[in-house]
Amino acid sequence: MRKSAILFITLSAILFTTRANAQKPENMKYTDAKELMLLGKGFTNTDSYYTRLPIDLKEEIRPEVWSLGLNSAGLAVRFSSNSKAIAIKWSVMNNFRMNHMPETGIKGVDLYTLEDDGKWYYMGTGRPNGKDNSSVLISSMEAKQREYIAYLPLYDGTVKMEIGVDSSANLTKPQKDVLVKRDNGDAILIYGTSITQGGCASRPGMVYSSIIGRMLNREVINLGFSGNAKMDKSLAKAICRVNTNTIVLDCLPNTTAQMLRDSAYTFIKMILDAKPTAKIYMVENPRFPYLRFNTERVKELSEEDMVWRSLYERFRKEKFRNVYFVKGKELAGTDNEATVDGVHMTDLGFIRYARELCKYIR
Repeated sequence: MRKSAILFITLSAILFTTRANAQKPENMKYTDAKELMLLGKGFTNTDSYYTRLPIDLKEEIRPEVWSLGLNSAGLAVRFSSNSKAIAIKWSVMNNFRMNHMPETGIKGVDLYTLEDDGKWYYMGTGRPNGKDNSSVLISSMEAKQREYIAYLPLYDGTVKMEIGVDSSANLTKPQKDVLVKRDNGDAILIYGTSITQGGCASRPGMVYSSIIGRMLNREVINLGFSGNAKMDKSLAKAICRVNTNTIVLDCLPNTTAQMLRDSAYTFIKMILDAKPTAKIYMVENPRFPYLRFNTERVKELSEEDMVWRSLYERFRKEKFRNVYFVKGKELAGTDNEATVDGVHMTDLGFIRYARELCKYIR
């Protein structure tokens, strides 16, 4: 082999190795995400930075709900950088697992960037490997200033998160006024079930609350509590404190007709009294695949939907013109192909959910 060819191969190998090493997580400079902008958090007085419920209501909130509130569902970090690569280090509380949801959704992280056409585009996912994790989510980019949003784990708690960039790159809070935290009540709050919390998205950016945020460029506060959206008075009290003029109630899969008769009017009236100008969207049950065949559940959910609809009509008769009814028929589509297990949504189901809800919220 000629000396020139050997020299070329050697230099190429050195260059490749240098680039690869530069983009390893351990070779980047890191900034605590607390120094950037956190979206999706409705309360400042929480148990820790990445949890979702106010600490002063802990004694009033059921333990099951409080525990789920420690999950970082819907939280996201907004930032800007001109780095050629973006890495994230993050630690989770429990290293939680489920048999019907990918670990990337349970305890992974997601990265999106804002392009010149005004749309957010997926860039990469940090795959978890235990409680302490690190990952380069995107590399080999052009060194230009970009806007980013990084979504936190859905079904585990986030203890710590750091954003990594090239040693010579900048890392700042958002430089564009798009999908940022505002103090004008523009945020959308969604109260709901495991579906709202994110079961069973393949990754955090695919829960419908996050998709809606990107579609409308508005902060979304995710108050989804798996199996526990039962319209507790303590949660109504908490919702009344959030700076929001848009509230989506998507809790029916966790309730019964009798629960609605007992609690729903009081729950919603508390919010209306505290926020007389807020828009409240009452979401009907989605059409789960098994309802095509399970006649007993069809009867139960039909009764529940009827009570929910009657409650909506009662508010309208009482002159609450800011209460809206969202039909469930089209939420997940009608082809029975949008769930993991007949109940919890796939990414397809979440996209359909978000598009349908945006028709109302927009």
